[in-house]
Formats: sequence, structure tokens, C-alpha cells
Amino acid sequence: MNADEIRELIRIVEESEIDELEVRGWGRSIRIVKSAAAPPVPPSGIRPPAASEPATAPGAAPPPVEAEAAPAEPEEAFHQVQSPMVGTFYRAPSPEAPPFVEVGDTVRSGQTLCILEAMKLMNELQSEVAGTVRKVLIENGEPVEYGQVLFEIETS
Repeated sequence: MNADEIRELIRIVEESEIDELEVRGWGRSIRIVKSAAAPPVPPSGIRPPAASEPATAPGAAPPPVEAEAAPAEPEEAFHQVQSPMVGTFYRAPSPEAPPFVEVGDTVRSGQTLCILEAMKLMNELQSEVAGTVRKVLIENGEPVEYGQVLFEIETS
């Protein structure tokens, strides 16, 4: 997103009845708030990625540490399915549909595990291995980063 597009978003927020607008994509977030209590925003309207990451990084750091300490089974038995892109994680093809896979399900190579939405495109993520789903590490509708572990599959 360039500076002109950001200025246009600011103008839209100023001229509308909405008080806040947040746009996320490709690991960046732009938040425009109209209220007086909002924290100061840099003149360009761009929120630096480093400013948003410290708030989420400490909360995100402990779960992997716990996940490493918790398994009683050897880690080498699990294949970690990583996100090939930045996007939004969906467990099912639609909100009312059942998830593609649940913990304990047996999957085959090439079977769809989830959908990753990026730039309004829905991308099916397929299993690279056959085995049993042992963990789903992301909640439905959460944003994911490139390389983030989404599933653990015990290979057969």
C-alpha cells in the first residue's frame, strides 16, 4: 500500500461515521482511529511492523515453549505442517461446514487440511504426509505467518 492509498483511507474515515478502520495484509497492519483518545500515528499513517509485533510477540512466545515441554512422545515422530504464506487460517470450507480435519483423524498425502486466505484468494493446504493429526495449533479465523506451524501429524 502506498502513501496515496493510505491518505485516501484516512480521508474516507474522516468523512464517514466510522471511528476506526484496520487493514491487514502481508504481515503489516494499518489502523486509522478517529477518536481523540487514540495513540499518536506517524504522519504517513503507516504503523511500523515493529510497533505492532511487541504486543503480540510476548503472548505468542510462551505457547511454543509449552508445546515443546508438553509432548511425552518423541518429537521426531511428528511432521510439522507449516504455512506456505501469510494469510488467514480457516479449518472448514464455510462457517457452517465441519472442519476438514480434527485431532485424531487419519489423513492421507494430498488430503486438504485447511484453507489459507491471502489477498481474497482461498488456497487449500494439503498434507504432504500420511498419518494421524495430533495437534491443530491455530484457531479458526486467526492470521498466520509464513513458516508458522499449523498442524502436527504423526506419520504412519
